[in-house]
Amino acid sequence: MLVTRWGLNGPVILRLSAWGARDLFSSGYKGILIVDFIPDLHIEDMKSILSKHKKQFVKQNVINSCPSEFSLVKRFWKYILDREGLCGNTLWASISNNSLISIAHLLKHCTFEMTGKGQFKDEFVTAGGVPLSEVSLNTMESKIRSHLFFAREVLNVGGFVFPGEEILC
Repeated sequence: MLVTRWGLNGPVILRLSAWGARDLFSSGYKGILIVDFIPDLHIEDMKSILSKHKKQFVKQNVINSCPSEFSLVKRFWKYILDREGLCGNTLWASISNNSLISIAHLLKHCTFEMTGKGQFKDEFVTAGGVPLSEVSLNTMESKIRSHLFFAREVLNVGGFVFPGEEILC
């Protein structure tokens, strides 16, 4: 998943939009997305890691010292701190336990408000269509009606297509 200046993108988001294409369409591409950025750790473990990190790096700025167990890039760590209202020059010593809990919670349950399609609005997702079990994949001919051939979005194949991209069948 890519976190960009204008929203979320990348293969994970495109796959998610393929799975939820009908729901996204019916909601007008609006809703709430909740992301767990540290799925391998339980929230209690994260709180413990943050507490230990605070004790170990008391005199460092929080922006310059993200717990290595989280494997976050500095720019994303700054984003998390900004969302929690912490400025980069804040020392770990001055971070309250409530702030540590809030950081852990944000990394486990980070919410994003979906407000519409991407900035170019040209991307689209295909979903639904003729089941692949009803099509001979060698010839793309219908198994139910002879001399009827299918291709592209008419098939029930989840995927995404960008403007100018050609799909060969």
